[in-house]
Amino acid sequence: MCWSCNPICGGCRPPRKRPVKCPECGMFNAVDLEHFSEPNPCSKCGADLTELALPEPVVCTICGEVCYNSCRKGRTEQPDDARGTCQVRVAKPFRPQDAV
Repeated sequence: MCWSCNPICGGCRPPRKRPVKCPECGMFNAVDLEHFSEPNPCSKCGADLTELALPEPVVCTICGEVCYNSCRKGRTEQPDDARGTCQVRVAKPFRPQDAV
């Protein structure tokens, strides 16, 4: 059990920030997943890290539906009788071009 929530952890709820290594300069950046309508530049060289930070959608093992920013809890195997609703599932994509 955690004492406080780390926005990068992703153990019990989807991570809000995602660590990304810049391909241009090698600097690690924490990209905020809530701000994909504007560019997310590297703090050292200014390269746009938006596409690198987007998580791949997966099928949540808790509810069986697609999650666009899954937590570790939704990626681990669940008992068959434990299927239910996931309270933290991200139901819509982050990509602005995919949003309807």
